[in-house]
Amino acid sequence: MDNKNIKKWLELAAKQPVPVLKYTIKELRSLCLREEIPLKEITHVVERDPGLVVHILRSSNNRKQGRLSTEITHVNQAFRLMGTDQLTKLPDALPAVGDVLDEKAKTRLLTTFNRAYHAARFATDWAFIRRDMTPDEVFAAAQLHFLGEMILAIHAPELLDKIEKLRIDDHLASEEAQYLVLGFTLNELTLKIAEKFKFPELVKEGLSAENAKFPRAYGIMLGVQLARNITYEGWYSKHTFELQEQIADWMDISVDEVIARSHTIAAEVAREIPQYDTPPVARLLPLIHEVAPEQINKQGDETEENAAICLIPQLLLLREAVQQITNFSPKDVSSDEFIQHVVAAMHDGVGLNRVVFCLYNEEEKVLQGHILKGAENDPVFNRFQIKLDNSDIFSHLILKPQAVLMNESTRAKFWPLVTSDFQKLIGTNSFIAMSIFINNKPFGLFYADRHTSICQIEERSYSYFKTLCTHATKVLEQLL
Repeated sequence: MDNKNIKKWLELAAKQPVPVLKYTIKELRSLCLREEIPLKEITHVVERDPGLVVHILRSSNNRKQGRLSTEITHVNQAFRLMGTDQLTKLPDALPAVGDVLDEKAKTRLLTTFNRAYHAARFATDWAFIRRDMTPDEVFAAAQLHFLGEMILAIHAPELLDKIEKLRIDDHLASEEAQYLVLGFTLNELTLKIAEKFKFPELVKEGLSAENAKFPRAYGIMLGVQLARNITYEGWYSKHTFELQEQIADWMDISVDEVIARSHTIAAEVAREIPQYDTPPVARLLPLIHEVAPEQINKQGDETEENAAICLIPQLLLLREAVQQITNFSPKDVSSDEFIQHVVAAMHDGVGLNRVVFCLYNEEEKVLQGHILKGAENDPVFNRFQIKLDNSDIFSHLILKPQAVLMNESTRAKFWPLVTSDFQKLIGTNSFIAMSIFINNKPFGLFYADRHTSICQIEERSYSYFKTLCTHATKVLEQLL
């Protein structure tokens, strides 16, 4: 099978359901034998099994009955619409993890279940603090965020091993490791599956980087990233602490409260889900003496210092992309769909890790991230925004159609024009950007970098980037 054909994975997801835990099947059978079925207890059992959450929301949203035409967004809502007879038959209709998977796939899937449940608990806790009207929807969407990873765990756990090796040994960003191994990211796969299975809109929103500007989607992204960080880097790494600071800033609470609440949730999860048969992340909490929080900001960023793989232009992909976008007409695509093609060409063809298209807001004097690629697992970067203060480099770019290359040869001249807030946001000292004008008025700006200062952007990639921007301008003038 061609691992880089996303359609093949969609077919597998459609053919074989995500299996559920034997513990869940046993508990459901016991609860359904009661004279009065306890829906609250059943909901709690189901929500601890991401495989069953997938099954219920998929089946609930793909029925044809008129009364179920409304979107089903969480498990409790689905149960209220299911008949008692159907609910009692549910346990016998489900494949169990241990019965259908070999040991390697089983371990991978249970590890993913564990991470998905932690992410859902974190995101839901913040939703309660924010007084979200339907936190159950946030819980379900956070769990379903991991569906692409579940499918890989079931059918090709060795590919997840390769991705993890690139992350750990070569210090690649998660989405770039996924792209190198799969040809797409896990978020992209999950989004395709979510669209095919008609999952709730909030699931889809939480998978698209540009939706980080929406509080509910942003909370899901942060919950997912915190669950991943503590899995791969531990509770006391520099990146974990920085993420917790961002969460505290967003929630307008102290970072100590964020840390305390997440530690409490991890301890509760460790007691709740022994059926996952994987080491709980709470086991790492006693290691606080090894790296104290006050030392975190003093540590160097080893990931950047040791980055070993830098993306380079893929000329065949680039030529195909240029030919495709040059031939687009207003009948083919909307302006946003077209920009998505250009952003993908910059990422895949030019080999730029993170690409952003910003819309220019003249009234607020800001360039607002609108379409992004390559930063799915960086919720903070996904809230990309450039505030123009008349003296920074982007204020100059927006005056007329022009581009800038920031690298070792130009840094002395241009770096002083980059604000400290923006330097902190991007976390690298090399990037490229070009303003886009439509009908002689500023419309937006393309920004791209290679995520780490080790991977500087060279003149060749800068030239390809400008070529794509020029083609994009010509087509956008017809579309807008």
